[in-house]
Amino acid sequence: MPVHSYPAAEKYILSREFFGMKLGLENIRAFLEILGNPQNNYLTIHISGTNGKGSSASMIAEILKRQGYKTGLFTSPHLISLRERARVNGRLIPKRSVAAFIDRNRKLLSEKKLSFFELITAMSLDYFSRAKVDIAVIETGLGGRLDATNVLEPILTITTDISRDHMEILGSSITKIAKEKAGIIKKSVPHLIGILPDSAKKLMKEQCKKQHAPFYTLTNRDVTFHNEILSLDYKADPFKFKNLTPSLVGTHQLKNAALVIKAMSIVKKRHLKITKKAVIEGIQNTEWRGRFQIKEMKNKPTHIFDVSHNVKGVTAFVESFKIKYKNQKAFVLTGFVKRKEHQKMFNLLSEISHSYALIPLSTKRTTDINEMISEINFKSIPHRKFGRLETAYKYIVKQSGSDDIIVVIGSHYLVGEFFEKYKII
Repeated sequence: MPVHSYPAAEKYILSREFFGMKLGLENIRAFLEILGNPQNNYLTIHISGTNGKGSSASMIAEILKRQGYKTGLFTSPHLISLRERARVNGRLIPKRSVAAFIDRNRKLLSEKKLSFFELITAMSLDYFSRAKVDIAVIETGLGGRLDATNVLEPILTITTDISRDHMEILGSSITKIAKEKAGIIKKSVPHLIGILPDSAKKLMKEQCKKQHAPFYTLTNRDVTFHNEILSLDYKADPFKFKNLTPSLVGTHQLKNAALVIKAMSIVKKRHLKITKKAVIEGIQNTEWRGRFQIKEMKNKPTHIFDVSHNVKGVTAFVESFKIKYKNQKAFVLTGFVKRKEHQKMFNLLSEISHSYALIPLSTKRTTDINEMISEINFKSIPHRKFGRLETAYKYIVKQSGSDDIIVVIGSHYLVGEFFEKYKII
């Protein structure tokens, strides 16, 4: 019988944010050693990248599940519940498993002073072992080299994309960021990269050479993108597809899907049985909340939710919006954390925005709205600040009609708060 209820266990886990962010592996390695290194009891695929890693991880997990493998999926951050971070065959880690983990390890967790992310990572890796998964797809939290997830012995590592984000931690240049991401490359383990800047690609290739790791890259020869209809043709052995349309919407998701197909071809040749049918079904049926998520509501405006919070992510969102909703403008409800390239993001959003409702986020990392308004050139697009999400949303709904579009875009904190308050599934 668990000593901790789930709410008590959750409260304890969230309290670990007091220890802040820890980049380094010594702490979590020591803790996992005591647990018996559960991460070595199943196969893993390890994914890093600035954008696209969560979507790609979700597609891979869906393909593996449809192939018949019991599949774990570890992602971050969460939108509403921390249980979203660990799933087996699409189901969130049970509340009882969270409580039991804290029961078994409370004393040890306190002694080791594990950070929030270290604890969540260790709990998830342990849960996958106890659930007897065949394989788990693991997304890095931040960077790669010193990320708590970098304790794996994977069958494949992937870098989806590299652009400027978290520069205060990872470095101010593409090369420095790439060096951190390349830290997941392991000796003799194949590494796959998406379409990266030349400097990042060169660094990845050099790191693979040092580690004697087979190097793979998605090339224009592998795929043709039909952005205007949001589909792709994949034309490299062993998989060939014509007009494949991912369930995840956006031109960026076409690139993610192509990378996922390439990843499946690598593991098919080396480790796993993967059929064409499983790949098609997986890509056409992946659900990943808050990624150009469209919600149609009767007699209300169309709602689109997206957690894009850096320049490259917002670029992809705007490009996709203009394809799907030609010549339409949206009422944009947004909020961002500090240390982002806010002006560049608003420059992009100006292409699709009718007006802005600006709100602070429910985190100490939120940007100061007054400060942001004083610094941003909104290009004559009407903008208004609000103190709370509910007030901003009520105002937008009054201004809009059933043929309009409301876009909720920005931080995970913003989209998660909206989902929780308005019960968006």
